Amino acid sequence: MRRLFGLRVGVIIAAAALLQGVAVPVAVAAPDAPSYTSSVYKTSGCAPEGCGGIGVEDTFLFSSTSADVVKFRWGFTEFPTDEVAVGVPVRWAPAEAGPKLLRVHAVDSAGASTLSTFSFFVRAPKPREAYWFGGDDPAFDGSGNGHDLVLSGLDVARAGRTVGGSPTVGFDGAAAGGATTAKVLDTTQGITVSAWVRLTDGAVDRTVVSQQGAVESAFRLGYDAGTRRWTFALAEKDAANSAQRTVRSKARAVTGVWTHLTGTYDDASGEVRLYVDGVVQEKVAVVEKGFAAEGELWIGKALRGSAATEAWHGELTEMLAWNRAITPREVRELAVVAGVGHWLFNDGNDTVAVDSTNYAHDMTLSGATWGPGVSSSGLRFDGGGSARTSDAVLYTDQSFTVNVWAKLDATGTPGTVVAQRGPSDVDPFALRYDGAQWSAEMPNAAVNPTKVWRAKGDAVAGKWTHLVATYDANARTLSLAVGYQDTPDVQKSTVARVAGWNSDGVLTVGTSFVGGIDELKALQGVVS
Repeated sequence: MRRLFGLRVGVIIAAAALLQGVAVPVAVAAPDAPSYTSSVYKTSGCAPEGCGGIGVEDTFLFSSTSADVVKFRWGFTEFPTDEVAVGVPVRWAPAEAGPKLLRVHAVDSAGASTLSTFSFFVRAPKPREAYWFGGDDPAFDGSGNGHDLVLSGLDVARAGRTVGGSPTVGFDGAAAGGATTAKVLDTTQGITVSAWVRLTDGAVDRTVVSQQGAVESAFRLGYDAGTRRWTFALAEKDAANSAQRTVRSKARAVTGVWTHLTGTYDDASGEVRLYVDGVVQEKVAVVEKGFAAEGELWIGKALRGSAATEAWHGELTEMLAWNRAITPREVRELAVVAGVGHWLFNDGNDTVAVDSTNYAHDMTLSGATWGPGVSSSGLRFDGGGSARTSDAVLYTDQSFTVNVWAKLDATGTPGTVVAQRGPSDVDPFALRYDGAQWSAEMPNAAVNPTKVWRAKGDAVAGKWTHLVATYDANARTLSLAVGYQDTPDVQKSTVARVAGWNSDGVLTVGTSFVGGIDELKALQGVVS
């Protein structure tokens, strides 16, 4: 029904204007107010804690009783801009929990519109159900839900994922070993499991975590030796040789390299998903929901045909479990790289440059001086000085990123911006000016190397230059990006088949370099 009041006012104004000899347009009546239908996010009928959840999609269909409505303008801002034609549904998933106000304008062919607002509440996500291998006691469940582990045959003090970081838990590939606890997850509903893993023997299938039925694991996050891929699988039945809904990584798993794995079963979408280092690899729809596994949760092995098998060989750390499918954003946050050193070079004293991370890798200056930096102060080198830590900062056989600003006084004189020192004169990694170009370098051996991989980029003098060197241990690539204060970083070079090796040498800055160096960051991982 049209709004008669608006129409009557328009007619009265027009009539008065005609009596005075003035032509005015007749007011156009606005269309009837829009309404909407949905299956999840409703204005009434939801539980007290709200509807849906972060990342849970719904379909909205807008309508109006006015025949000449041609489109709807909708959104959650004061002035929404998204538009959809009449009869066309839209998909929406919230990125945040809490109250939402949906604004919908019904727009007719003349451009007139009428606004309706609809309020609902998005349910907050369930907190994690369990958290293991993240503190001093590897058996302790850090979630507070009491899912403590029973450990058997494990090494609980292996080197951390970062130099000086928390120790990790080692597994020797024995099926009698591992870690167990009572049932943790409701495997008929949405679930997620994730962990940082380092596989050291990929000769046979390996399992990171699983939860048991009477005969079969309900789910399994791990490694498949036949394809050499990371996998996440959901069993359809608690029976030997049950059908498995399996997703695999796009690239082959690399032994000896720390990798972040996340497996999810989303009961809302009916999908099983696998993420590697925060990036989704594959999705598959389930034919049947997983069975209700009432048995123990195992870390480091799986149940196949009523027998323990697929024992993990390597290290695990920071393992978590949820009774829901977490969102892609949450997965990315879990897989974030670790900042292991950050030197601003503007908060030290005459002899010390402070590391602002918790690792406290402060540098001692030897012949280096303070001078102008890219934004405030920085370090100044005349070719004879340097600055160095007292211990190693990076594992150079793992993925890492070095990010620094440098300014050459002049071209032609080689010098090192930053390097992690190795035995003798061979460094496992160096970022240098080679006399003509910037060069990220990694030799293939600690003694008498026969090959040095070099990723290069153009160098100019007298200009602060941003250098980003990245080693991706999974992809086996070394790359160099170059930028300036007035231009963004540009990828200049990438070399393949790079095999890094590790040294416990110190991190040095400015050896034989002539110019300025500022704002150095060292990260254990690849920055995406």
